[in-house]
Amino acid sequence: MMKPSASPGPAPPGLASNSRQLLEQLSGTSTNVNNSSSSVWQLQLQLAAAARQDAGQPNAYARQNAMKKFLASQGGAKAPQMLEASLSLVDRTQQLLMDMAEGERAAAGAGVDASTGAATPAPAAGAAGAPATPGSTPTTPQAKLRDSQLSPNVLLQHKKLSQFSIDDDDELGADAPGAAAKKQDGQQWHALDLSNLHLRSLSPNLFNYAFLTRLYLNGNALTQLPGEIRQLTNLRVLDVSHNRLRELPPELGACFQLKYLYLFGNSVRTLPWELGSLVNLQFLGCEGNPLDPDLLKIFTDKSVTGLIFYLRDNRPEVPLVRDRQFIEVTADGELESACESVQESTSALTGELGRRSFTIMSYNTLCQHYATPKMYRYTPAWALSWDYRRERLKQQILAYDCDVLALQEVEAQTYDDFWVPVLEQHGYTGSFYAKTRAKTMQGRDSRKVDGCCIFFKRDKFRLLARDAMDFSSAWMKHKKFQRTEDYLNRAMNKDNVALYLKLQHIQSGETLWAVTTHLHWDPKFNDVKTFQVGVLLDHMEALLREEGPKRDPRKAPLLICGDFNSYPDSAVYELISTGSVKDHVEDSARDFGYMSQKQFSHHLALSSCYSCLGELPFTNFTPSFTDVIDYIWYSTQALRVRGLLGKVDEDYVSKFIGFPNDKFPSDHIPLVARVEFVKSTSGSRKV
Repeated sequence: MMKPSASPGPAPPGLASNSRQLLEQLSGTSTNVNNSSSSVWQLQLQLAAAARQDAGQPNAYARQNAMKKFLASQGGAKAPQMLEASLSLVDRTQQLLMDMAEGERAAAGAGVDASTGAATPAPAAGAAGAPATPGSTPTTPQAKLRDSQLSPNVLLQHKKLSQFSIDDDDELGADAPGAAAKKQDGQQWHALDLSNLHLRSLSPNLFNYAFLTRLYLNGNALTQLPGEIRQLTNLRVLDVSHNRLRELPPELGACFQLKYLYLFGNSVRTLPWELGSLVNLQFLGCEGNPLDPDLLKIFTDKSVTGLIFYLRDNRPEVPLVRDRQFIEVTADGELESACESVQESTSALTGELGRRSFTIMSYNTLCQHYATPKMYRYTPAWALSWDYRRERLKQQILAYDCDVLALQEVEAQTYDDFWVPVLEQHGYTGSFYAKTRAKTMQGRDSRKVDGCCIFFKRDKFRLLARDAMDFSSAWMKHKKFQRTEDYLNRAMNKDNVALYLKLQHIQSGETLWAVTTHLHWDPKFNDVKTFQVGVLLDHMEALLREEGPKRDPRKAPLLICGDFNSYPDSAVYELISTGSVKDHVEDSARDFGYMSQKQFSHHLALSSCYSCLGELPFTNFTPSFTDVIDYIWYSTQALRVRGLLGKVDEDYVSKFIGFPNDKFPSDHIPLVARVEFVKSTSGSRKV
């Protein structure tokens, strides 16, 4: 593991003196023409010149936009100078970047390594009226899947992909292509032009406009940017050129969708490490700033992508001052005192509660083949490596010392080669069930498929029975199965699974069903998730009635853990917690035959363990998706919650845009609950 350094490192020892002079020239308030050999810096010069053309014109971007609309209404430009005057700095940047990318493609087609500058194809005319020299384009490179022989489509089909481009919809008007999509947030505009207005400060209220995608503050007298800028998480373009800025706020790193950042003509000497989160950045305009020579060398050698990755990978450690507390709960469901750890709470247990309770964890561990550099570009490369994450996962799981572990996204080979040996040494026995695609694969490929597993401590539980299923096959075998169009087209090809274990709690003699699952991920298939839960609960009821035909299934001790990929206001949550789904928008138009006709209903009494907290602030934390989608459900007539692992420290979370990182090895966080048997419900004798 590479340890982050506290500050930019010194220039390489072998750096020649003339190179040092070049860096000094580059870092000055003006740039020497000798730097024209760098295509990156040629781009800087061209766009810095374009930025200076707009100096002194109030609301320059708005004026250019108005001229574009006028020209569009006239069916095209009447004079070349009018077309030139209508082009904004953003327009010119887009065109020059496209020209550079096209130059790289042309060089690649000719068998030339464009990144080395070994050959220079004919330059294309840039929008700024100057030729663009091909070279290292400042765009984020596509990363290859590591350690995998499977198709990327197969491996990444369950993950939430979200890529944004810089759109002109809000500037071109309501009739522009794609404008309707932008209006879905209720806003008719998404750009704010405050350029060249002699502003000396900004009201924090400005940053309440979280819908902004473009913010133009160039040509003012600003000496600082407020930290509240972190609220503009939809921002794609920020122009603060020609102000009096000496530094950038670390909070700017939270604007993870930023594509173009213009700093021309300020006094910025260094960049905060937090800017390493700006992994979507395509252009950084820094000409005219006395930027640190070492940072500038990285920028000119490796373009903006290399600079961002350097800041990302070498960011100093952010200490987790306060770990997640364990909140004790009374028998009446009231929140009680908080312990510093699960172990502290466990060590204080006495009497009946100690004899009749146990702890359970549910955790999506993020399968290594889903944790690709492309999917998690904001995570330092060393912290994303499987060797590092695997060790952190082991330390984290063992530290909580839970009696039952329900894990999701565990690769079959990792289960056998890593988790089984590690956890057996600590007194656990486990069971695993892979997604059904594994049955269609051969050899190594089948071993790389993920699934769900449950481990339990041998001195706390003994295994009585095991069952597992995939939802599609289980439903096709159901006596009331119907081949509806929605089932065939939407649900049948999903290979999600569930694992059921019947355990006996040794100390109390009580029996318990522990279940874990991982539902389909895609929000476009929320109806399928409801269907999958309906099948899961129907199967659970069948198991309970089989072992006790005369017993009320609501009184059976049952825990259902997993990644449900569903919000607290979803049909899935409503179904599990209320017993049925009635007229929910996610399912009203879908037909899954008998399952839909009975409103996906079940006869179990279930509630979320975390409902007494109103759920956690999040269980899944990424830049484009932060919400509660993981749950531990318990049967309310047989069990009660006596403790819960609390939220992650908010101050710590505010310094990141997502997990995994060096402290949290998955994009999910583990859920832990202490559960107590209410009374003897199984009729089992004590052991």
